[in-house]
Amino acid sequence: MRMASIDSSRLETMRRAQGLSQRTVAELAGITRQAVGAIEKGRMQPSVGIALGLARALGTSVEHLFGSKRELTPKPARTAFAAIGGRTVSYELDADHLAIEPAESPVPGVFLGGCDLSAGLLSRHAMMRSRDVRVLWLTMTNRGALRALMGGKLHAAVVHGPLSPDETRSIGDFLRFEVAGTEAGWLIERSNPLHLLGAVSLPRSKARLANRPAGAGARRLLDEELRRAAIDPARIAGYDREFHGQLDVGRAISQGFADAAVGMASVASVFHLGFIPLRAERCALLVPPRTLRTPEIRALLDALRSTSYRRDLEAFNSYDVTRTGESIT
Repeated sequence: MRMASIDSSRLETMRRAQGLSQRTVAELAGITRQAVGAIEKGRMQPSVGIALGLARALGTSVEHLFGSKRELTPKPARTAFAAIGGRTVSYELDADHLAIEPAESPVPGVFLGGCDLSAGLLSRHAMMRSRDVRVLWLTMTNRGALRALMGGKLHAAVVHGPLSPDETRSIGDFLRFEVAGTEAGWLIERSNPLHLLGAVSLPRSKARLANRPAGAGARRLLDEELRRAAIDPARIAGYDREFHGQLDVGRAISQGFADAAVGMASVASVFHLGFIPLRAERCALLVPPRTLRTPEIRALLDALRSTSYRRDLEAFNSYDVTRTGESIT
C-alpha cells in the first residue's frame, strides 16, 4: 500500500538536524541511500512500510516526519463482487490484490487466484476473448489460493509446485490443466555486485533479503535452501520483511530496497534482474469439476488454449509452453 501524496521536505531537515548522513539513515531504515535521496527530493513517494522505517531511524513518528494523520490516510479501497456457488463473494481491492480488469467494469464476473504472472496474463486474455466475462486476478500465495478455492471464494486458481504434501492432497478434487513450465531461483541485481551464489553467500555478503509470506512456494524453497546450507534465518537481513506478491519482490530489488529473493524466472525477465535457477516448476490451473461448463471457466480454458496466450507467455523467455492447455491426470 502506498501513502497519499506527502510533503517529504521534513525528512532532510530532521536528518541534517541530527547530523546523520543519507547512508546512515538508509541503513537504519533498511533501504538504499539512493532511495532516501529520491524521497527527500520528492521524486519518490514512500510506502507505509518505508515511512515507518524512516521514522524509526530518526526517532520520531510517521505523522511528525511526513505530515498529519489525515494526509497519511489511504484512499478507501474499491470492493469487487462475484457470484460463486450461488452466493456473493467480495474482495477489497488494495495493494495486495492486483486488479486486471477494464476501468469501466468495476464488478468482475470471475475471481482467479494465484501469484504467478501467468495467472494475470490469463485473466487478461480471457477478457480479450469474451466480452461477457470480466476477470479479476487476486494475487495470493499457493496456500491462500488453495484455501480460497476450497472455501468457494474463487472460481479458479493457478498454483505452482512442487506442492507440500498437504497441498497435494487438497487438490485431489479439482480438475487440473497445464499452464506452463517455469523455473524458481534466486533473483539478484543484474550485475550481481555482491557476488551472490546462493544461500551460502547471504551471511558473508550481508545481502538484504526480500521474502514472501508463509504459504508461498518461494518461501518454502527459501527455507529449504537455508536448511541445506545450515544457515539460521535470524542471520539474514530482511528475512522477516515480507512482500505479498512476486511483482513486489522484483520491484524491491530493481529499486534498490533489497539485494536478493527467491522467486520466479518470469519476474527476473520483467524487471531485468539476474537469475540463478534452483529448480524446475510447473504451473497448473485448478477448476472445480462442477463448474467446468460454466461461461466463466470456459472463458478461462479457451484463453489458456489459445495461440495468443501461448505466444505471450513465450515472450517472457521463461516459460515452457509445450503442454499449455492440456489436462493433467
